Amino acid sequence: MIEKEQLIQEIENAFKDVEIKDGIGIYEADEIYVGSSPKLIQKGKNKDRLWWRSWTQIADKYIASYSSVMDLMDAQGIKWALPAYMIYIVNFYKEGSLSVDSTIYTLEEGALGKDGADLFTPEQKRAIAHFLSYVLTLGEEWVDVESAQNALDATWGRYL
Repeated sequence: MIEKEQLIQEIENAFKDVEIKDGIGIYEADEIYVGSSPKLIQKGKNKDRLWWRSWTQIADKYIASYSSVMDLMDAQGIKWALPAYMIYIVNFYKEGSLSVDSTIYTLEEGALGKDGADLFTPEQKRAIAHFLSYVLTLGEEWVDVESAQNALDATWGRYL
């Protein structure tokens, strides 16, 4: 089994150069989620690019608070935000944030975003598979291990 620090390093290395580009980020997805006007959605998009030059800059408090945003992101947005969410979960799964299981559910669905594009590299897919394998060891009192196993069985397990 992979150790916590080794997993974090693998995620950081696999996703180190990922940028949000034109993808839907956290604030933009949140504005979509609450049904905001196109003008406020654009403001959310602008905030994503102004606040975070890299996914590594997303503070844990935002990950804990914005648990449903990946449901509304496109593939590029998920690829950008996912490593931050995975590292958050590895470090803080006992905090009770809804982001823990919602991230697993995103992976269970294939993490392709609302546009259905697969933008992950083989290295990133392997890091995701290792993350899900690690999650299985945390126990069902902390995470939805059934959905994590489903994600491995359906999509990510072939990259182990």
